[in-house]
Amino acid sequence: MKVRVASAGTGKTASLVLRYLELIASGTPLRRIAGVTFTRKAADELRVRVGWAIEEVLTHGRHLDFVASSGATEAFREAMRELPGATLSTIHGFMGQCLRLAAPLLHLDPDFSLLGDWEAVALFEEEWKTLRYLAQDPDHPLHGLVSDELTEPLLHLFSKRSLAEVFEPAEGEANQKLLRVYQTLYAAYEARLGANLLSPAELERRALELTRHPGAIKRVLERVQILLVDEYQDVNPLQGAFFAALERAGLSIEIVGDPKQSIYAFRNADVAVFRKALQEGQLHPPLTRTYRHSQVLVRFLNRLTAHLAAHGMGFSPEEAPPVEGQRPEKGRLEIHWVAGRAPLEELRRQEAWVLAQRLRELGASIEYSKMAVLVRSYSSVPFLQEAFAAAQIPYVLLQGRGYYERQEVRDLYHALRAALDPRGVSLAVFLRSPFGQHTEDGPLKPLELAQIESVLRADDPLRSLAQHWPSIYQRLSQIQTRLRLEAPLEALKFLIREPLMAGRPYHDFLDPRARENVDALLFYFAPRPPQNLEGLLERLELLSRQADAGDVPQSGEGVQILTIHRAKGLEWPLVAVFDLGRRNTHQSQPLYLGAAQEMARTDRLTQWVALPVTPQFEAFKEQVKRLEEEESYRLLYVAASRARDTLLLTASASEGQPEGWGKVLEALELGPASKPFDGPQFLLQTWPYQPVPPAPAFSPPAPLQASPWVDACFEPEPFPPLFSPSALKRLEAEPLPLPDPEEGEALPGRARAIGTLVHYAIGHDWSPDNPAHLANLEAQEVMFPYGPGEREGIMAEVKALLQNYHQLLGYRLPWPRDEDYPEFAVALPLGSTVWQGVIDRLYRVGEQWYLEDYKTDLEVRPERYHFQLGIYLVAIRQAWKIEPEVRLVYLRFGEVLRLDKAVLEAALNEIMSST
Repeated sequence: MKVRVASAGTGKTASLVLRYLELIASGTPLRRIAGVTFTRKAADELRVRVGWAIEEVLTHGRHLDFVASSGATEAFREAMRELPGATLSTIHGFMGQCLRLAAPLLHLDPDFSLLGDWEAVALFEEEWKTLRYLAQDPDHPLHGLVSDELTEPLLHLFSKRSLAEVFEPAEGEANQKLLRVYQTLYAAYEARLGANLLSPAELERRALELTRHPGAIKRVLERVQILLVDEYQDVNPLQGAFFAALERAGLSIEIVGDPKQSIYAFRNADVAVFRKALQEGQLHPPLTRTYRHSQVLVRFLNRLTAHLAAHGMGFSPEEAPPVEGQRPEKGRLEIHWVAGRAPLEELRRQEAWVLAQRLRELGASIEYSKMAVLVRSYSSVPFLQEAFAAAQIPYVLLQGRGYYERQEVRDLYHALRAALDPRGVSLAVFLRSPFGQHTEDGPLKPLELAQIESVLRADDPLRSLAQHWPSIYQRLSQIQTRLRLEAPLEALKFLIREPLMAGRPYHDFLDPRARENVDALLFYFAPRPPQNLEGLLERLELLSRQADAGDVPQSGEGVQILTIHRAKGLEWPLVAVFDLGRRNTHQSQPLYLGAAQEMARTDRLTQWVALPVTPQFEAFKEQVKRLEEEESYRLLYVAASRARDTLLLTASASEGQPEGWGKVLEALELGPASKPFDGPQFLLQTWPYQPVPPAPAFSPPAPLQASPWVDACFEPEPFPPLFSPSALKRLEAEPLPLPDPEEGEALPGRARAIGTLVHYAIGHDWSPDNPAHLANLEAQEVMFPYGPGEREGIMAEVKALLQNYHQLLGYRLPWPRDEDYPEFAVALPLGSTVWQGVIDRLYRVGEQWYLEDYKTDLEVRPERYHFQLGIYLVAIRQAWKIEPEVRLVYLRFGEVLRLDKAVLEAALNEIMSST
């Protein structure tokens, strides 16, 4: 495996593009090169850049440092033709492609579908509920082992399945019992997925299985000659094992990445996979010329990485080669400390105020939209929002966390839940939310906590609510009535938009950010409305567990606020990193995975599992905490390397003692006690603590007067924008509702199957006496629903109809023909609809044109087709300026009916005028 380290801004993607050009020039077809990376966005960007590079080579003979030889032109032309179908995808996309190549060998459906992670968790939880129910039977093998206390450990273990093929119990009986339950549960989950469903983790497992199947791996190697992997520092152990197995099987693999930017352990990425490749692979010279950073930022980043590497803080010296700047701009670095005896929360408020004032000053020379503020934790964001609002700095929050746990979303969830079952937590949340405001003794105001408690402690909470707070009780009754009368989505709209609180809707009590989130909730459910209230509530509950579900990204211009993880791969002219003084914290886990040296190794990727109060628990916990600490320093490097020209670092130090990343700055002699410095390229300043006045509380805007056009709407058009005359005929003949598209297509009837096969055969000029033609017809998809006996009857009828058609040729139907167009597609704009259809046959004999439609009907009723053929006649008349003879050919009766054009035009006018 060929390995290259590429620091931030050193042209990693450009180096991959150059490698593509080298391979194409050397004779490797683009279709035999697979390029994979971490995200769809990055894969799409790589495809675009490879295409631009190939086009530049074809136009100018070169791209960057690559110069094409005179004999390579044809190879690049072929590559340009192959680009749309070339393999440039995510890692999971490449794995899926490999599995589809050999699916039958692995007992997979080649057309398997992919589940989202949250859907996989939901299925796993359903199996867990089933197992808990079944294990109550004394005869069940797991009776006595299954309990509710295992829920959290089992879900945590399930979320970590990309770390290992096999989980083994560390020392301790509790670990053995847990793994026994998990293995039973996971087997049931896999059985439920079957051969046609895979989640990302199961995709990885199946891909690794593929590498152990000689026939399957052979198919992959026949398709791919070389594999280029970008962002290799972000792969997880199963993905790394897959790539390593492909290389052992003979596939040439080249990888590029940066261990200093490995920050996705929460997604099961493991920097050890890259380090193993560094140790065992063929190391190429690292990329050390940065095209991103200004001169002062290059010096700072080199100093930062050298210090971290020398102390083993996140990466080693080999993984952090110094870089050389290629930009002439000087740039600027600023470090702002806030120090004092106040609590850290108060110091952070002032720190945010300092940053806001500095950005406001810099806003005179740089647009706010070219600034970004990065935070390590979402808990830092409110300080920034408060300070930016006070300083009147426009900002956009690109992505928040826990969208489905936002207060405004949970308010709606609990309002629905309280209406369904008015007691417990949901009733408490309902009373505490804007829905719980009352007007009993004057203006609208919320209940106090003691008042809410009195309702909840009452023997009958609803009676107590009706007695003391009748306006709230009436509001809850209104919601309950709507739930009984309307669909769940309509009830949700009612909650949001109906003026329930003294003439004001729930929407009015929200700030603009929360309003956007509530609107997004409606947009989410509108295309797939739940069928019942329980389904809606369950869906919201499942969605609330999505770690990656963030606030609706805001639009508009302003300073962009986002987390460092979200900023990975991005850059801005000015970047500020806020709250460097935040301590590293470890979130306790219900179990820990790890490796113990004394444990025997297996032939598969293995992790050992330790629950609390088992011997290995503390040791594994310390392993995890150490890895988290290392990753935190890599996160600091990623944050500092996002800036192109100007970097601002801010931190708070209580009692003058830095914490978190602040200690790194202090070790670089850039701490709060260091000598202040102010120059054209560098500023170091410590601000003594001063209380910041609180920002004014949000006051909802007054209700607005509805515009006069608010109830106006467009009248529905008589037909869809794109429609066919045959579809109109079916709707007239079958006025029943169309089937739900999510339930699949309706099976074709026997008559439709016969008509489809006959038209297909006529369009291809197939003979009823040719066995190969008949066999091909019988293999068509329309025949799949029918058994052998039904197929035989259908094919006999099809053959007879085709024989009738051939008997008409040269007798009632002219033959041979000077011009002949079978299955001729037409489109005719009329009014607000474009009518599209397919003419069975349009042909010319001498000077005469014929437009024919073939029918397999059991009765002769030409009036049914007057409108359809009128559309075809007018379309041909307008497009080709010809006047064809229009005929219906009834194959069962051997009849050819010539239709009067005036009758066809009248049918067309009648339909169009009636609408």
